[in-house]
Amino acid sequence: MALTLRDIFRCMMEDRRSPIYEDSHILFGIDDNLAVVEYEGKILAVRLFFSIDTEACRLFIEASNSMMLTTDIVKAVVLDDRTNIMFSCEMMCDTVKEFKKFFPRAVEYIKEAVAEHKREMKRLITSQDIFSGNIAGADEAAPSNNKRKPLS
Repeated sequence: MALTLRDIFRCMMEDRRSPIYEDSHILFGIDDNLAVVEYEGKILAVRLFFSIDTEACRLFIEASNSMMLTTDIVKAVVLDDRTNIMFSCEMMCDTVKEFKKFFPRAVEYIKEAVAEHKREMKRLITSQDIFSGNIAGADEAAPSNNKRKPLS
């Protein structure tokens, strides 16, 4: 029997994911963030959305590109409005058995991708701060009293 969105909803209820059934998708949480399950044309998509700062959009794009080099399954896309980013994991899925096998993996892959994206954002922000001079140099960070105690 072909997989339906209602089948997916029932499986998510069994797994105690607290899903919310909508007309064309299912809402649920991943680590206190709103996620979406969509199923159309035998393609299952698990997506997570975040709002982003438009001023940092370039960094989000760089981090997304870098993150996608580490995974074959999760895509990170800065959406056209430049105020949202979407992490998406998609796979062919025909049956309830396949859904039960794929869905927990998709959630884990998205969590790993988000963690990698955050690490890359942190690295990029740190690099940007260093190059722009926003991080104090050694002479600026040292106390103004340069008297050192002799080593004994």
